[in-house]
Amino acid sequence: MSDYGDLVAELATTVTRRDTDLAGAERAYHEGMAAAAAELRHAEAEAHETDRRAAAAAAAVVEVDRDAELLWSDLHRTRAWLGQRPGPAPDPAPATAQPRLDLADDASATLLAEAAHRIHGSTRRATTQPNAKPPVLITPLLPLLGAATTGITTVLATALAALATLDLPAAGFLRTLAWLIYFASPFAGIPVATHLLRHRCSTRIDTGGVVLTVLGGLGALSTMIITFS
Repeated sequence: MSDYGDLVAELATTVTRRDTDLAGAERAYHEGMAAAAAELRHAEAEAHETDRRAAAAAAAVVEVDRDAELLWSDLHRTRAWLGQRPGPAPDPAPATAQPRLDLADDASATLLAEAAHRIHGSTRRATTQPNAKPPVLITPLLPLLGAATTGITTVLATALAALATLDLPAAGFLRTLAWLIYFASPFAGIPVATHLLRHRCSTRIDTGGVVLTVLGGLGALSTMIITFS
């Protein structure tokens, strides 16, 4: 009878141990599943962040390429000695040859701003559209600018012509230079207007602006000729 009691006690102990091991295994299973789910969520978050940074980098590359192309076209329009104008835009350097940049530092915008400063001589937005129209309030001032520059140029030509009347060795040269300045005086406002619009308004003078500037210069020259004739 005692052997039977021992067997029952041993069986109860075995059942208890089995239940304990089973509960531990089930708890370990659930903990492992929770840890795997947490790792999966972390991996998905990292993949989402990587996709976001890749999209931001791609957008930055497109924007930088566009701004660099605009700066290169502006560099083509700047004055340069014969034979020193740049050719086509160079191809970008290989990715392995470029330093690693942090997008948060906005290093590309800094480099483009420095390039714009070297090209234009002052800070200018690199995103300026090359076909942007001048401000509306600037357009009526272009004839006045043409008239003012023509007046100044005509006064200079008159001074050179007066010097040519003196007995100087370069009298012929001064007289020729004075006549050339007379002929060019109506167009003297064009480079001034181009410079002001480019550096103050980040735009280029259009055909209408050129016509208005020249008309103002012609009107001023005609008025001066009639007045002093």
